[in-house]
Formats: sequence, structure tokens, C-alpha cells
Amino acid sequence: MDGKTKIIIMVVVFIVSMALIFIGQKNVGYTGLATELVGLAGLIGVIYTYNKGYK
Repeated sequence: MDGKTKIIIMVVVFIVSMALIFIGQKNVGYTGLATELVGLAGLIGVIYTYNKGYK
């Protein structure tokens, strides 16, 4: 996978993860919590992928 494709995928995952976190904050209960946790997992995945290149 070339660099531009990887960056585009990371940006899309970042935006979707942030949207999930914002949507999860509006929902009260376990559904909102689960939505936020999925968004958090996406953000952690983006950060992990970014930092893996600088190891």
C-alpha cells in the first residue's frame, strides 16, 4: 500500500471514529457507551498505525 492510500484510510477512520464518539455522547445508556468505545478503539488504532512507523 502506498503512502497516499494509507493516509486517506487513516483520515477516514479518524473522522468516522470521532463521529462515533460524538454520536455516543448523545445516547444515554449502554448503547451510547458501546458506540463511544468503538470510536475510541478506532482512534487508538489510528494512533498505533501512525506511531508504528517511528519505532
